[in-house]
Amino acid sequence: MSTYTLTIGLVIREGLRTWRLDRTLPDSQLSFLDQSTGALKTISVAKLQRDLEADRIQVVQEYPVALSSATDSKLRLVKTVESLPIREQVGLRLRLGFVKHMLRRGLRKGMRGAIQAELDSLDGQLPFGVPPADVANARISTKPRASAVMAWMRIFDASGGNPMSLISGICFRKMPRRLIPLVEEIARRKIRDYYCTRQRPSADKTKVLINRELEQQVSKGRIEPENAEISTSTLRRLILDVSPYDRCVARYGPNYARNKWRYSLGGIDAARPLARYEIDHTILDIVVVDDLTGLPMGRPTITVVVDAFSGYIAGFYVSFWSAGLASALSAFKVAIRPKDPLWEIAGLKNKWLSCGIPDLMVVDNGLEFHSLRFHSVAAHLATDVLHCAVRQPWLKPLVERVIGEINRSLSHHGRVEKQLTNYIPDKPEKSACITFSALCKGLLKFVVDVHPFEINERRLDRAYDLYAEGFATQLPPRLPTSMDALDIIMADSKTLTVGNEGVLHQYLRYNSPELQEMRRGIALTFQAEIKVNHEDLDQIWLKNPRDNAWMRVPSCYPQYTAGLSTVQHKAIRARKKSTLNHRNAEEVLIQSKLELIDLWNTSARAGKRAKRQELLALEGLASTRVFSAAGKPKQDNTPEVQRQIPISKDDLLAIPKEYETYAFD
Repeated sequence: MSTYTLTIGLVIREGLRTWRLDRTLPDSQLSFLDQSTGALKTISVAKLQRDLEADRIQVVQEYPVALSSATDSKLRLVKTVESLPIREQVGLRLRLGFVKHMLRRGLRKGMRGAIQAELDSLDGQLPFGVPPADVANARISTKPRASAVMAWMRIFDASGGNPMSLISGICFRKMPRRLIPLVEEIARRKIRDYYCTRQRPSADKTKVLINRELEQQVSKGRIEPENAEISTSTLRRLILDVSPYDRCVARYGPNYARNKWRYSLGGIDAARPLARYEIDHTILDIVVVDDLTGLPMGRPTITVVVDAFSGYIAGFYVSFWSAGLASALSAFKVAIRPKDPLWEIAGLKNKWLSCGIPDLMVVDNGLEFHSLRFHSVAAHLATDVLHCAVRQPWLKPLVERVIGEINRSLSHHGRVEKQLTNYIPDKPEKSACITFSALCKGLLKFVVDVHPFEINERRLDRAYDLYAEGFATQLPPRLPTSMDALDIIMADSKTLTVGNEGVLHQYLRYNSPELQEMRRGIALTFQAEIKVNHEDLDQIWLKNPRDNAWMRVPSCYPQYTAGLSTVQHKAIRARKKSTLNHRNAEEVLIQSKLELIDLWNTSARAGKRAKRQELLALEGLASTRVFSAAGKPKQDNTPEVQRQIPISKDDLLAIPKEYETYAFD
């Protein structure tokens, strides 16, 4: 701690300008003169002290130049006396006590005889303010010589009355190095070029290389043979001369060093609610079961939105989708909407206060946050997006801390245990019994009734109070007039064919009179871009190829698609397929088709035989006769076919005349 006196010659620096005290004025006013332009400036003593304590100005020269000695050297000051060793603290008090004793007696620094006489009168007694016990424990002499006291008085006067100037120089003494300059130069060069590299060699390998080069210098006659080896302790001292941060940068790279030596100063720049929202995903450490079947469904993914000013949770979204754009935008939609109906229906004790569009969204470097659609949502809502640096999650600490608290608040039933050495954790599927709906209700209870009322041990406040007070004192929040644009942006797009039955997607048909009117104006069938919200299959959005406007097309099966998601639809179809497989539906169908084919083949053969019977009556071909005679036993009315013997023309000529003859057509 240094001191200053309000005497002529005091020099202070404010920014880039330097001022020198010119004179003192009435009413504790000081007149300073600019060292460059000669301009005058008046300032009070109180304001000068406040600016010095706030570090807005600095004292450049603490005492007048004219009063300083030519033999003065730069003082080595310490922050406090307590940082000195005990012996040096006692010695400082003793020297300061002798100086003040001589000043109280009216003696000056050049009065050797009077100072010696005063020391003789003391005869070993300690001056006022020096504890005898401390001096005895420190084993310091209490009978200094007059020349030593005179030197102390000169130093004290030259420093402007700074007591730290009386500290002994032994405190700051450094042991001289015994290495010759050439050996030290070679060692430092090897440390820089070999040890401080990304290969990270050990100090022993570096020592071997240094000693080998020293032997080469001996052969050249530059150093003596006894100096051709460096010890391990000396090498380690030279390595420690390089700052730990610089060693970390050289051996591990700047990214690793920056993460390891990171620090925080002012905290998060958020002065009010809705100024900064932080968004992140995680997989919950719990396995949930299905509400109907009770079968384990797996670990759901949660997306959390946190207000950075208060730590209040603005919204969350739980699903079995992986961390992606749909989950992030769904959670963001929950965060900006008013949530009065939600907490009333759920029967919570407190209100869920958060609503409104934030000024800034802080996200990480996930692909979903770098997508064009996410930035389109931000542009549509007139909010900014800030991406944290890679692998630096502490730049959005609140959402990371909230995610940890959410995982710690989950039930122990079905909890996923951390992998430990020599420990086999139990399978969470065995103890899982929390249903997905119960998980959602529990998370809502934690977000609204538990987390906002936890007391921050540092600030001694609650997130609920901070958000409520800040929300009440700022302007009303901005809210979107419609969510249709956000639904269109966040939905997945496909190109499908539009025809007379509308659009067919995932075996579901979407059609409307407006769509058919559009089709009549474009083509009989045409390709169009559609957007599907996987959380609501009750409708799709179709882009008009002519004006690029979006049209809402409802489902043709509203009783089935109301509140239906893609996951549910696929699960229903998979379950129905499983049921049909259990019933051997495909085999039964194939067997029925084969029987039908056999029936047609048998009927065709019978028809061919009947066609060759020329005497069959035509009226017997009616279907009524067929079905009425189906229950009667069949009667064989086929006329007896006479046996025909083949005969040639020569045989006929040989027949006697008395037999009847035949003519050949």
